[in-house]
Amino acid sequence: MTHIELKAQQLRQQAQKKMNSGGFLKTLFSKSNQIQESIEYYIRAANLFKMAKNWSQAGFAFSDAADLNFRDNNCMEAAANFVEAGNCFKRCDSTKAVEYYLKAIDIYCDKGKFVMAAKHHQIIAELLEDEYDLDEAIVHYEKAAEFYKQECNFSSGNKCLEKIAEYAALSGDYHRAINIFQEIACFDLASSVLKYCAKHYLFRAAVCLLCSETDVRSKLQTYVNMHPAFEDSREYQLIICILECIEHGNSEGLWHITMLHRIKNQIANYPDLK
Repeated sequence: MTHIELKAQQLRQQAQKKMNSGGFLKTLFSKSNQIQESIEYYIRAANLFKMAKNWSQAGFAFSDAADLNFRDNNCMEAAANFVEAGNCFKRCDSTKAVEYYLKAIDIYCDKGKFVMAAKHHQIIAELLEDEYDLDEAIVHYEKAAEFYKQECNFSSGNKCLEKIAEYAALSGDYHRAINIFQEIACFDLASSVLKYCAKHYLFRAAVCLLCSETDVRSKLQTYVNMHPAFEDSREYQLIICILECIEHGNSEGLWHITMLHRIKNQIANYPDLK
């Protein structure tokens, strides 16, 4: 154990001793002060554990502080310390991290802080993505999108919906992916600032159409009617090129497209090529 960790352990012991000290009368008249002092010890201990990169012990110390915040009816401070605990466990134990983020989310929902709840559902979703638990990641992206939209934060909500659509497409649920991409495109088209981004989502919807539909051209015309500028975009021309290859059984044309896709992946993997 390092010197920093030893000091942190001593602070945690002081916090525990502070809560256990005194008889009935002392506890009755100084309970709040005892709790506050113990919380300070726990947070100091947690920060020292963080300095020592002992993430699990830092997380437990923040959690102990949060529990005392809750006992002292300081719910928002409790939520903040549960988040700190989650952030620490994010470094070493994703299951524990999710557990503490969810405790914070429960408090945020109870207090009507739905944007904060959405933000932390999104953090959980991103963490689960890294763990390849995609089904659970989608569940939390859905909850995040719902809370964001409930609070009229449509931009953040749409980012979560986009992730859901991506995973839906990868799993073969093209109908769901198409509907989501179309929904985001419609939202962008209603905004003078965002309307130029709509072609990106119409293109992604069109790619899903190619994987699932037989009457693609009529759907593409619907997209052009929605957003006339889409017809002049490179994205639209690429879709038409792929569609013609499919309709005419032109495997050579599809080969070229496949090779271009591989070149794109090389650019992504080697930043110096960008």
